[in-house]
Amino acid sequence: LAADTYPPGAAATGRGIYYWAGTDKNYTVFADKIWSNTTDLGVTLSGTTGRCWFAETPQTFGQGQRLMVSDGTKLYSINTSDTVTTISTSSDAQFPTSNLGPVLYFDSYIVLGKANGELWNSDVDTAEAWTSTSFLASEMFGDDQEAILRQKDQILSLGKNAVEFYFNNQGPVGSPFQRIDQNAIQIGLASKNGLAQMGEVILFPAKNKQEEYSVWLIDGLSTLKKVSGPAQERLIKGEGSSLSSCTAFIIRSQGHVFYFLNLSSASRTLVYDVTIDRWDEAADTAGNKFNCISATEKNGVIYMQDATNGRTYTYSPTTFQDNGTNFTVTLQTDKYNHDSSYCKHGHGLYIEGDLTTGNLGIAVSD
Repeated sequence: LAADTYPPGAAATGRGIYYWAGTDKNYTVFADKIWSNTTDLGVTLSGTTGRCWFAETPQTFGQGQRLMVSDGTKLYSINTSDTVTTISTSSDAQFPTSNLGPVLYFDSYIVLGKANGELWNSDVDTAEAWTSTSFLASEMFGDDQEAILRQKDQILSLGKNAVEFYFNNQGPVGSPFQRIDQNAIQIGLASKNGLAQMGEVILFPAKNKQEEYSVWLIDGLSTLKKVSGPAQERLIKGEGSSLSSCTAFIIRSQGHVFYFLNLSSASRTLVYDVTIDRWDEAADTAGNKFNCISATEKNGVIYMQDATNGRTYTYSPTTFQDNGTNFTVTLQTDKYNHDSSYCKHGHGLYIEGDLTTGNLGIAVSD
């Protein structure tokens, strides 16, 4: 990583970063402020902590192209001139406040979810007008709703014990959406802060009613599978209530897609390489978790935001230093006992790779 230049000012909680092609700028939530590159947009959010969520509308949106920023209490609509409109119960009494946070643009509607299972949509082609009857309830399994996502032409409602799918049925009254009953799956979302999406790839920490924890992958509408193994699942389950404090993000680098899951209590970062189906770990130079809350890509450069101080950093896959400092990479094999307890002899170890500065150290443990 290398230190970036914005947002300026003293350290404060990082809450999310998003690149918007509509203005070719990075938007960063920095405590209770929204920054456009290095400019404070002049609004004060309702709180100073908690992940913020982003969604963008197309140019054909009735109010024009917008970037939506949601903190779960209010919705902030940013136009291409960086003018912000705050949407809340003060502007429209029907606005679903105390929502889950994740915000979607879907078929000319802005969509928000609530913990009681309600899926709310705005009036057509506007983020500022809401109707008291424009919602439906996720009620197939009766569990609390945790988050909502868009996947292709469907909305995913992720609950504590199940995931339900909805499509636009163009209903004339109330909600335009209808549930696809046969698509529902009984795998729940263990923490919405562990949810990350890049295109059609979605990863999240999951659990079922038997309190079994795992990480699941949804790719398009045809691939749904568990990708974690016993080692990752033991660490995730060990988080207990601290799992709600985890953070997660996805980046694409050198042809690989990586999912980072930062565990708060264990202070460890689990990294899943979606491309080759392999788990690794990442850490800072002190051996603690990789303290990033969000990441985005702008013009081929990856930007990451620190969860504690809010600063942004750039990531280079070809610079093998962290902010100008060398760091150690550890490669640890699985244990090899050849299915016996007898003495073994290692006659050679072959390492294929590029050696930069420093030495290669080798150790073995029984």
